[in-house]
Amino acid sequence: MKFSDMKYNFCSFGLLIGAFVSVLVTLIIVVWEWIENPGGIFHDQNGTNWNFVFDTASSWFVPTFMYAALIVTVLYLLLYAIQWIKHVRKR
Repeated sequence: MKFSDMKYNFCSFGLLIGAFVSVLVTLIIVVWEWIENPGGIFHDQNGTNWNFVFDTASSWFVPTFMYAALIVTVLYLLLYAIQWIKHVRKR
């Protein structure tokens, strides 16, 4: 897909960037929390509490994905609208 075709696929662009940002943010937060281990809830002498790790990851991924995808899509549409207006004014 060419970048010029993205004007027809702005939702796909927003979803892709939103997923990338969400995975990155979630990974950073989960690793940080696992290392910090407040109150021993992420891991102890018995090993890692994977249920709590999953709950933390999902509680960060879902809202971050929704906000990031929406913001990227809106910003992309605004950028495209500005470029279109500039193109129309040149005529």
